[in-house]
Amino acid sequence: MEKPPKKGNELEFTVESMAFGGKGVARIGGFVLFVEGAVPGDRVLARVTRAKPSYAEARTVAVLEPSTARVEARCRHFGVCGGCSWQTLEYAEQLRYKQLQVRDCLERIGGIADLRMDDPLPAEPLWRYRNKVEFSFAEVDGALRLGFHLPGRWHEVEDIEDCLLHSETTNAIRNRVRELARASGVPAYDQRRGVGFWRHLVLRQGVHSGEVLLNLVTAPGEFPDVEGFVRDLGGGFPEIRTMAWSINDTRAAVAGGFPFTVLAGDGCFRESLCGLELKVSPSAFLQTNTLMAERLYSQALEYAGLAGDELVFDLYSGVGSIALLLADRCRRVLAVESMEEAGSQAIENARINGIGNVTFRTGKVRQVLRELRLDGPPDVVVLDPPRAGASKKEIGRIIELGASRIIYVSCNASTMAANARQLVEGGYRLTRARAVDMFPHTPHIECVARFDCT
Repeated sequence: MEKPPKKGNELEFTVESMAFGGKGVARIGGFVLFVEGAVPGDRVLARVTRAKPSYAEARTVAVLEPSTARVEARCRHFGVCGGCSWQTLEYAEQLRYKQLQVRDCLERIGGIADLRMDDPLPAEPLWRYRNKVEFSFAEVDGALRLGFHLPGRWHEVEDIEDCLLHSETTNAIRNRVRELARASGVPAYDQRRGVGFWRHLVLRQGVHSGEVLLNLVTAPGEFPDVEGFVRDLGGGFPEIRTMAWSINDTRAAVAGGFPFTVLAGDGCFRESLCGLELKVSPSAFLQTNTLMAERLYSQALEYAGLAGDELVFDLYSGVGSIALLLADRCRRVLAVESMEEAGSQAIENARINGIGNVTFRTGKVRQVLRELRLDGPPDVVVLDPPRAGASKKEIGRIIELGASRIIYVSCNASTMAANARQLVEGGYRLTRARAVDMFPHTPHIECVARFDCT
């Protein structure tokens, strides 16, 4: 084996594959390199940025011989803002590697042997698919910027003119908000010093309705000319249904989870999903890609295999999307959600859609399941947990329910795989699984899986 590389070394090699998380993988004399800015098949010159005893990380300096799978990046901000890192990899290869990542997690972390997966579900469309996007304000060389944080430099922000992942309308709204913030003369928040005002802009848009919810997140202080701000944006963009204002009085650089004041509108925006009409508030969860969420949920319903007389549990139910879709295919649904605001929204969404056979409970999944008094087990359990997956105790409670089958919707294959191992150890068998691409040009992949009681 050759001597391990050191930080600052420049090396020439061919990238062999893609790692979980999106970096290229190469090997030199048995030593593993994880490389930013390269796709499989590229021969590159790369500089080592971090060296460990068993591996190193590197950044591409030059592509010496491009891979046959390499394509031109479409976004003008590519390579600077740090997002959409797979733009230079042709889409068929993106999908293939995502499928491999899900399979690897289920086999290696989940311990699933003889795994058979359905073909991955490709994304449609490939661009302008996001219904939610968060931007950060910053002062750079005395000028206010509004865009995305630079990778590895969280105090710097790249001004964004046109992000190709969300609509032309929300791009135009962002650019106008930046103009208004600059004109106010009030500085952006400086996280290092804890001073300034403007912090984040969150835009959410119904793909089917076209309605926009705008939420500005600031530090504490007086909002400069709030009436003029509302009047300017409302007059220029009739698509805006709600404008909200949240205050983050902490040092944490986060845009969500804070109470909000409605500046204009009714505090929500509307979206339809598989024929359901939904009202969504600033902090309520909704899948970020509406069109692919419809396909994801349709796949989950197919895996559920409902005949019409089942009792179904929907856990981590959010604003009720899955529960309400299940409702007309079974006898009764019990939906559990920890956030009170989302739970209230779910009840309202059931009323809007005239659905009466869903019972909503607010509370932590483990606690609600512990307190339930049932005449018998549910027939089907559907869970769509956050990225961290379900806890061991939550999975334990789910196993104790004794459902005939469990449908798991996941945005993180590694945490789903850990939960899958526990489900298998608890008497279930993974019978079907399918990767669903919600986020093309990024390494992120969703998955839906079915577990049958053995």
